[in-house]
Amino acid sequence: MKTIQGVLITSLALVFSDCKTNFAHQLFAEPTGSDPFYLYQWHLKNHGNTSGALAGEDAKVEPVWAQGIKGKGITATVNDDGMDLNHEDLRRNHSRVLTIDYTGQNKFYSTDKNCVEEDGDGYGCHGTSVAGVLGAVENNARGGKGVAPLVKIGARNILLVNDMVSYADAMSKNSSRISISNNSWGADDGTGKTDDYFGGLLWQAAVNSGIQTGRAWKGTLYFWAAGNGAVPVQEGGVDTPIHFDNSNQDSQANYYGTFAIAAIGNDGKKASYSEDGANLLVSAHSLGNTEVGITTTDVTGGGGYNIGKSSSDYTNTNYTNTFSGTSSSTPLAAGVGALVLEANPYLTMRDVRVLFARTARKNDPTDPGWIINGAGLHFNHKYGFGAVDASSAVTAARSWRSFGNIQVSATVNGGIGDGTSIPNNNTTGITNVAAFSSSSVTKVEFVELTLNVSSMTENPGDLLVELISPSGTKAILAVPHICSGEPFSLELLSLCNPYSNWRFGATTFIDESAHGNWSLRISDLCNYSGGITSCSTWGGYSINSTRLSVNNNAHTLNSWSLKIYGR
Repeated sequence: MKTIQGVLITSLALVFSDCKTNFAHQLFAEPTGSDPFYLYQWHLKNHGNTSGALAGEDAKVEPVWAQGIKGKGITATVNDDGMDLNHEDLRRNHSRVLTIDYTGQNKFYSTDKNCVEEDGDGYGCHGTSVAGVLGAVENNARGGKGVAPLVKIGARNILLVNDMVSYADAMSKNSSRISISNNSWGADDGTGKTDDYFGGLLWQAAVNSGIQTGRAWKGTLYFWAAGNGAVPVQEGGVDTPIHFDNSNQDSQANYYGTFAIAAIGNDGKKASYSEDGANLLVSAHSLGNTEVGITTTDVTGGGGYNIGKSSSDYTNTNYTNTFSGTSSSTPLAAGVGALVLEANPYLTMRDVRVLFARTARKNDPTDPGWIINGAGLHFNHKYGFGAVDASSAVTAARSWRSFGNIQVSATVNGGIGDGTSIPNNNTTGITNVAAFSSSSVTKVEFVELTLNVSSMTENPGDLLVELISPSGTKAILAVPHICSGEPFSLELLSLCNPYSNWRFGATTFIDESAHGNWSLRISDLCNYSGGITSCSTWGGYSINSTRLSVNNNAHTLNSWSLKIYGR
């Protein structure tokens, strides 16, 4: 991630300095036409002519545009590090009414400071590229298109301040006028630690207000980056299944009120950095393992990411083809959200969550991680319910019967007694069952599990945590992983944060019956001996590692509870 005054956003520009965009033809001069760079926007129309591409692997927006649905009447805010408010391909879609300056200095972008060089000191770069993916102007003989080229965008430069009040304010200010809130930022990537610094009670209250009263009481849609911290740790130059982060370690991306978006490449496969999670809703396109980035807007002139020094980027430095990360996949999904809301403006936040789950496309269909949940929906902890599909989503939206905006939930506590010991290095682990029955919730829309586990050294990095529904569907909430004191550092390994009343989220069970026995299963899969951590097989992998920092203390399950949102 990139750090801006203590705020961490999901941009790969600095983390993956060796990632270079690889197109079939490089040294791009500016083409001509109504939207000249649309030719290179493979995420909107994938012709299969970029490196490693699978033709047709895109967001399926053209059939929707052909119906005249382009985001007209829909509003969005880009909560980020600013935005080039005068950019030639954004200016017409900029909403001054929804724009808020949190710096008090009118700092939204800098045309003479870039965001790629070590001393660049630029700002507005990230937000400008995010806004372009979401809603760049169409048919103006400049740039490319956004997913929703008629959406109106407000810029909120919250990532330039370190102020929790401002973060919360950006979620709820003028929410009655806001259809979509895009958040391509989040907790610190690459530490492996649970992080609720940003997603505390103040932020939660603001999001709750937005999903209840936003968009004229139909609910603002909060799209959130799943995170870029899943880079595999290597042993002897070979990738292992050990990762730093899971999206469920981020208290914003795993919150009931947000839609967590993962990233896939132009081949439809998981981008190596994109975090797994039972909390994922859908995936959308970004730079993947084929190293082909996203073409979008860049800060005008010498600012931004394209500063005219890369032979593989455009000669017109108002645009870049290097945008990447879940930072880029999130506004793509948000743009599809805008198209869906234009097709049916009466949809609530609850409706859109389930609609996206039902209409997502099963990308990378041979991946062994796909399961079918108890309602017949396909799900994968890498992808959520699959790749967002604008055409299918809009078709479903037209005839959708709304659930309404009044969200119902019910809570059940797991029976623990005085605590249950979790034996070390034991694949069987423990299983605890909670029986759920409620007259108000029969079908699941989202599940929260609050877990309290303790151990002598408070290091749960060796635990596998699973929740199994009455239908037998399994959500993997946590896996053995590595923790570090600095992002992506193998030199500063540290203890993982304890699961002390940590709230996990799961979309996995959407549309399933809520009634019956819910089972929590926790296994301690790792053993430490002679400087080597050995982890039992899970998910097809067995680990022997000097990198995984765990201990042999038996953990104790102190308490757990479920909150089931549904209808």
